[in-house]
Amino acid sequence: MPNAHPLKVNPFEDNAVGEPRAVRFSVAGLNDEPLDRLVGKFARLTDGALPRPPIKASTAQLIVSPDAGYGKSHLLGRLFQRLGPQATLVYIRPFQDPERAWSSILLTTVQELGRPGQNDDHGATQLEAFAAGVLAHVAADFIDRHGVRNSANIKNELDYLREHPLETFGANRTNSALSKWLQARLEDPADMVKLGALLRQRGLELDGKEKAWLKVLAGYAFAPRDSLSQDAALTWLRGEPLEQDQAQALKLAAADNDGGGDASARQINDLSLRRLRGLCMLSSYYRPFVFCFDQTEFYGCDAKLTDALGDCAWWLTQTMPNQLSIVTTNATNWSQDLRPNIKPAYQAQFSPPIDLEGINLAQATELLTERLKEFQIKTRMIADFIAPQWLEPLFVPQSQIGVRRLLLQAAERYRSHDSTLLPDPLTIDEAFGTEINKVRAKPAVQQYSQDCLMWFAEFLVTGFDGVKVLKTAKRYFSVQWEWPDRSIYFAFEAGHHNARWRAIADEAKLLASNANAGSSIVFRTPDLKPIPGTNWTAARHIIDDAQAHGLRIVVLTIDEVSELHAARDFYSNALQGNIDFAPKDVLKFLKERFAPWFEKFSRPERTPKPKPSSAKPVTPKLTPSPPPANGSQIEIKPAQLDTVVSYMRAHMLVDIKQMLDKLDGEVSQEALLKAVESHSNLKAHPGPQTIVLQWRV
Repeated sequence: MPNAHPLKVNPFEDNAVGEPRAVRFSVAGLNDEPLDRLVGKFARLTDGALPRPPIKASTAQLIVSPDAGYGKSHLLGRLFQRLGPQATLVYIRPFQDPERAWSSILLTTVQELGRPGQNDDHGATQLEAFAAGVLAHVAADFIDRHGVRNSANIKNELDYLREHPLETFGANRTNSALSKWLQARLEDPADMVKLGALLRQRGLELDGKEKAWLKVLAGYAFAPRDSLSQDAALTWLRGEPLEQDQAQALKLAAADNDGGGDASARQINDLSLRRLRGLCMLSSYYRPFVFCFDQTEFYGCDAKLTDALGDCAWWLTQTMPNQLSIVTTNATNWSQDLRPNIKPAYQAQFSPPIDLEGINLAQATELLTERLKEFQIKTRMIADFIAPQWLEPLFVPQSQIGVRRLLLQAAERYRSHDSTLLPDPLTIDEAFGTEINKVRAKPAVQQYSQDCLMWFAEFLVTGFDGVKVLKTAKRYFSVQWEWPDRSIYFAFEAGHHNARWRAIADEAKLLASNANAGSSIVFRTPDLKPIPGTNWTAARHIIDDAQAHGLRIVVLTIDEVSELHAARDFYSNALQGNIDFAPKDVLKFLKERFAPWFEKFSRPERTPKPKPSSAKPVTPKLTPSPPPANGSQIEIKPAQLDTVVSYMRAHMLVDIKQMLDKLDGEVSQEALLKAVESHSNLKAHPGPQTIVLQWRV
């Protein structure tokens, strides 16, 4: 079969789902029974009219694959499609530190809440939909109990409010009459007492933070995007301390700003657990949560991580209502690595295994046909490709095989028809290049990840230059690289509170006074605010002094973030059997690849104190992003998106570099990929050297 396009894109190379939201097509009948069981478990959370009393969670649903490549992540994608606007969906990659599991899960949850909702959410994010839904029912309850009762239309108006919360409170409808009315209630002490009582009467247990939750959700729902109020609301939801202007923007009492500037990792983890439980409680008013724990082979490397996973399952099932937790695993991983290291009490929190099935001959024909149609392959050529003499022997003697095995065989057959395609197999370097481009192709997965940074500092570095990697008992610097002549310490902090950073700087200076002192490092990513803050004064001096004594605030570039995230994904894929490289070989490759990073961060470095500046501070944007190196835009404009759509519709497959040239270099690659990610007809195909864009009908 000659390749239908000059670009080297194989329709079958994409054989693993890394992002459930990317799933578009499903073969009829394949794993319908496991899907129906999950949907049935979720359905019990939606019994009765909204708002509901809190509904106790069922056991964590355990999805077990006979082997790698049977569609665990694909099943999650189908579940996301099936539930749609009924649920708030959270996809959770493995956490790295058993003592910070809830910090990791909460951060992931808040990041996932920032993802787009369903089509009928009118462009709102999941958090905008959640906030509007909760506030609409709270407002309706208040009006029903304490408002005007003699209006003939009041019941119809309240029913409409409950059924269409986004039309009333969504899309930053700050100036609507009902929005202004509710904001006035939130500012009236007497009304706040009534509102809090209404939440408690519904059975919601919010640790006495009823008023705070309402103000935070209102601060997010009724403010423009990227405003101070929205930024403050996200900060509070993440369990981070608020700066004074943030607390004032939300009109929070001092006691409700409970993040604690000098909180320890354990205290932050405990607060994260309470925040997550609060979100689940409040989902009584709107959409239940679905928490999906995927790639669990990662936990099998560490008994403490496995035990922490079991502990999380216990807390979720026993203390967090209105949510369905799902855990995916391969059969061998569950029986040999995970289950033996989970306490019996925790094992009881998992359901009996829900087994996945393989694909049969008829389903294989449907899947291969769909893949080829997507690439505009002609019908006659498709029939030639899916010849019975090639396909049928794959199902002898067994009647079912893993989907990935089918796709690997199809990819090999496709290559045999076109010698211009990349040779099979890819080298490990080419495979990793593809993994990097997968991360680059999905801006949503480039956000700060403490787990990925911890993995780099705790695990990947092991064996470099005789380093001894230690977990420390320090308040913030929890990982230590030790040599006979020096030590390098690492802290993991995504927040932006001046008190927290003063405490970090003070600890860094204390570490610098040790005889075996080196540097103290804190990584930052482009999606985080710069440190020190623009208007910080005392904290700036303390941080500057600490930098002169070895504190290094390392801001990674998007390329560095993509490479680091890709490394952890690459190793995870090896553990899951998703790639044709053994975990030990992948680990060896990555250690060599990142040797320059280890060398760079293993040497002490001092930052000279900056000279005082007479320039007035400039207030930065709340969510700053460094400009691209070529000065191009970081957001694509509607007219430019029209150009992309028109060009892609005409050419079908386009190298991203060609598309950027078509836009005259005015748009950054990141902005273009963000637009592609959110467009239903566009798809990015990462390869070892570049990313190919595809128009899909």
